[in-house]
Amino acid sequence: MSPIRQLPCCFLFTLALGGFGECTAANLDGIFDAGWTTAYQSADSINHLHVRLHALGMEQVVLQYAAVEKTHLYYPSQLDFLQDTQYKNNQLFPKSIEAAKAAGNKLWLGLYYDGENWYTPPTVSQLDTLAARNLKVLNELHSLYGNETVIEGVYIPQEIARYYWDRLRDDATVAALATHFLIPVTQAAQAKGWKVMAAPFYNQNLETPEKLQAFFEQLFAAGFKPDVIAVQDGVGASDAGKVHADISTVGNYERTVAKVCSKYSIDFWVDMELFRTDDSHALADSARLSAQLDTARAAGASKVIAYDLAVLGNAGLDSLEKWFPRDTSQATESIFEIRGNDQRGNRQNGNRHSPSKSQKYGGPHNKEIRYYKLNGARVKTSE
Repeated sequence: MSPIRQLPCCFLFTLALGGFGECTAANLDGIFDAGWTTAYQSADSINHLHVRLHALGMEQVVLQYAAVEKTHLYYPSQLDFLQDTQYKNNQLFPKSIEAAKAAGNKLWLGLYYDGENWYTPPTVSQLDTLAARNLKVLNELHSLYGNETVIEGVYIPQEIARYYWDRLRDDATVAALATHFLIPVTQAAQAKGWKVMAAPFYNQNLETPEKLQAFFEQLFAAGFKPDVIAVQDGVGASDAGKVHADISTVGNYERTVAKVCSKYSIDFWVDMELFRTDDSHALADSARLSAQLDTARAAGASKVIAYDLAVLGNAGLDSLEKWFPRDTSQATESIFEIRGNDQRGNRQNGNRHSPSKSQKYGGPHNKEIRYYKLNGARVKTSE
C-alpha cells in the first residue's frame, strides 16, 4: 500500500469509547495504520485507539512504515539518509508500543519505503540499495525495540505484484526480486527473532489464478520464506473505473495463494480492503464486507486484517461493532444481525495509487438483514 493510498483523515480518537454492550469482538483480526493521522495524535488518543481495537478483536496492528523517503519518519532514527525527512513524527512507534502493551495488542513494524511505486520495476542495483536501507532500518529498530515482546515482527512495505516482475525488462524477474531484496531482508529479520509479513496485491484484469499461483511458487522456490503472506483482496481497488477484483471470483485467487503458502509452510492471511470502489471515499457496506470476510475464511485465511485506519475512522469502528459482533459462546450456528449503516469515514480512493479525500458522515439506513451462519456460509433468511 503505497504512501499516497491515503491522506490524513479527521482526528478520530478523541471520542469516548462508547458502549460495546455484549459485543466483545469483531470478525476482523487486525488493521493497518500508515500513520498519516495517528502520527499527530497524543499518547492518550493512541492508547484509546488500541483499547477500542482490542475490544473489537482487532489485535494485530501493522504500522505500515518506519520511514517513507523524504516525507515521513515514525521512530527516532539516527540514520543519515533519514535526517532530511519533511515530517518527523518520530514518536508514533514508541507511543504505539506502549499503547499495544497496555491494550494487549500485537504490533508489526513496517520497514523503509523509498517512496517509489513500481510502475517500472527497480533495476538490480536499485533493489540492492533498497535492501541495504531496509537492513539499516531493521537493525536500528531492533536496537531500539528488540526486547519488546509486544512486537510480533516486521512488515515489508514494498508492494509485490506479479506483473511488475514478468520481464517488463530482461532483468525484471522473480529471481531478481527475491535474491536482491526479499530474501536478504527476510532472513535478517528472522535471524533477530522477528517474524516477517508481506502483503502482495494482484489485479484480476491482468492475471489468472494460475498465473498468480505460479508467481508465488517461483518466489518461495527461490528462497523467499516470510512467516505471513497477507494477500490484498483487491475488492476496493479500481483503475479508471475498472475494479481489480470481483467479490464473486476473489475466492479463486485467494485459494491459489493459500495453496502455495500451505505447501511452503507459510501462514496465509487476507488483507481485506474496506473502502468502496467509487469516489465516495467511504467505508463499504456491510453486505460486501461480510462477503469478503466469508470468502477469505473459506479460502483458508488464518487471519483477516483490514486496510486501513484512515478508511475506518470513528464511524467505521462504530459500524464494525454493529455489523460484525462475534458470538463469544463460540457456538457453531448463530443468528446475527447486520444493520446497513452507511456512516462514512475517510477512505482511500479505489484507484490503488490515487490520493484520498475526506468525506462528511452520512446517516444510517434503518433496513435490517438477517443471516444464518454455518461453517463459514452466509445465507440471507429475511429482511
